[in-house]
Amino acid sequence: MKKILKGACIVAMLALAFTSCKKNDNKAHSFFATVEQTEDLVGEEDERVYITPGNNPQVYFEQGEQVLLYNIDYAGGPNSYYGVYTSRTTGPQTPFDYQSGPIIDHLERADAFFAFYPGQRVNNAYLSQNNYVIFDVPNRQTYREINGVGVLPERSFAMAAKRDDINTLVDATFPFQPIMGALVLELKTNGTPRTITSIVYEDNTFNVAGDVHVKIHEVDPVEMSWLFNNYNPDNDSYMHRLGEYLNRTGFFVDGDAYGKIITLDCGEGVEINGTAKPFNIALRPLAFHNGAKITVNFANGDKAVLSTTANCVIKPNKRRILTGINVDNYIVP
Repeated sequence: MKKILKGACIVAMLALAFTSCKKNDNKAHSFFATVEQTEDLVGEEDERVYITPGNNPQVYFEQGEQVLLYNIDYAGGPNSYYGVYTSRTTGPQTPFDYQSGPIIDHLERADAFFAFYPGQRVNNAYLSQNNYVIFDVPNRQTYREINGVGVLPERSFAMAAKRDDINTLVDATFPFQPIMGALVLELKTNGTPRTITSIVYEDNTFNVAGDVHVKIHEVDPVEMSWLFNNYNPDNDSYMHRLGEYLNRTGFFVDGDAYGKIITLDCGEGVEINGTAKPFNIALRPLAFHNGAKITVNFANGDKAVLSTTANCVIKPNKRRILTGINVDNYIVP
């Protein structure tokens, strides 16, 4: 049965100030971040951010995680500045405190503030060249559990926020919108335990990993979410709107990880049995649109191959849950 959980964006305004331990950083301050509840698409389709399990999935920032915050000048990169901020607490609403970066001397808005998570995956080497930045989408994620339940791999769930309606970072709240979606594979056996060492996702159509280049001042999280949620390659009007947006942002992807494959590394192995266990893979929107091949590798050398051409499209801030998969039914020679 398909179950949709309504997302709720919690917006709260909070003025936060702190005294930096760094010399001459007396202007250092915090901003407040919020994030929407996640929606589930069911049956058809220990650090850092994770999604809580259960019937009310919620994206959490974790204490100590990084966000990159930009004060962007539309006219050109030389007058755009960034800062590194870290989350003070864990939760869907949390203050982020300034750590480093030239934005501390440029707190009054130029044209727009833009924030991106995870900050560790952003390369600012080309910021001065027309505000180009590079976002790293790796082709390898690592399985992890929180409180005994499988959750999203760390730093895999990219999110963004933009504010061009405030004059300063003081008293600012940034409502983050997740860019990525999640594939949740609920795997089990006939009853005899098996140990999974890795799961390889291979998309039938779209590249799902690589270095994403964009002009950060042209990124619009609202427009981007609309385009992903309403993807229709047969609609000329939609394709024109998509093309205009991609051209405006200067979007392109390259890098060593560029391709259609993402591997979930299960380390020394994760045991499954007759009770379904969730395995989470963060994926870009539109992945799985025309199906995918999923290979489950076991410690004894066996493989289970799940292959489909069905449209199980991944959407921003949504979990695509594939339930009740008995891997013993898909073992290949």
